[in-house]
Amino acid sequence: MKLNQWMVAKAIVVAVFGIGFVLVPVFVASIYGMSLDAAGALMARLFGAAFIFEGIVLWFAKSGAISEKPVRGLVIAVVVSNAIGVIVTLLATLSGVWNALGWLSVGLYLVFGLGFAYFLFKK
Repeated sequence: MKLNQWMVAKAIVVAVFGIGFVLVPVFVASIYGMSLDAAGALMARLFGAAFIFEGIVLWFAKSGAISEKPVRGLVIAVVVSNAIGVIVTLLATLSGVWNALGWLSVGLYLVFGLGFAYFLFKK
């Protein structure tokens, strides 16, 4: 797989989650076995907005090369944010904050983080 294809895949995944969190945060949280009050729904919407932002940035950066500084910086940011995402979602899943579907989030952060790290360190 090429970097641009990986960027498109990640852009689609985060856009879908982002739209869900912005439009129906209480429903999306309920799928994960969580309930949200008004403040939680607000935070979920802001989280969704950040996902949509990431998707748009990845989509427009897909034609760039890893050798270009802005694209390299973006890939570094994705690797770091996905590493943090793995830790946060793993802790949430292990502590029972959400249901077993949390493993999907752990897996998505892990797979995309490792995939982008591959392109970052590939010679």
